[in-house]
Amino acid sequence: MKLTDKDEAKLRGLHPDLVRVVRRAVHISTVPFAVTEGMRTIERQRKLVDKGASKTLNSRHLTGHAIDIVPLGEDGQPSWDWPLYYPLAKVIKQAAKDVGVPIEWGGDWVKFKDGPHWQLPWRDYPSGPPVEAIGEPRMTDRRVDDLAKSRTVQGSAAAAAGGVAVLADVTTQLERASDHLVSGRTLGLVIAALIIGGAAYALYARWDDAGRPLPWSR
Repeated sequence: MKLTDKDEAKLRGLHPDLVRVVRRAVHISTVPFAVTEGMRTIERQRKLVDKGASKTLNSRHLTGHAIDIVPLGEDGQPSWDWPLYYPLAKVIKQAAKDVGVPIEWGGDWVKFKDGPHWQLPWRDYPSGPPVEAIGEPRMTDRRVDDLAKSRTVQGSAAAAAGGVAVLADVTTQLERASDHLVSGRTLGLVIAALIIGGAAYALYARWDDAGRPLPWSR
């Protein structure tokens, strides 16, 4: 058998090792098959999850590490009959072994069997998808950068930094001038003032960043 133009189109964007397995399978297979899906968009993955056809947004299809292959029935059309998947699975596994590529079959899964699904194992190909879980987008570099620039964080950092600076300065004075000691009570008051000031600024910044009018400006 040989791959059709539609099959070839679905190989685009896939990891080269996965493509090697498919091309090897074509040469050794006596079971006709078709490639039904390769790369997926996150939008399509969400739809599949909503329909119950997939259980996670962490699909390897999103990063080119998975492919769906189905056996063809006597009419030459894709078949969903499980008895046809086992002979094909032997072919795919043998092809993967021939080219030295580890591979996993969805049909071997216990909780959610997926006959057409083949993927490169996470442990060997750890590249991740753009999202980690349903409704929980990953914190992108931009969000991390925005967090670092947040005035709320800056205010808290200022309070902490101020406290550390005062402690360092007072320690130096204690060592150099024993006759001008700063009392523990005075030191505590200074540090408390810095912390309260930083917290107040952080609260104000949080309120202002959210675009809310200040109570006294209404």
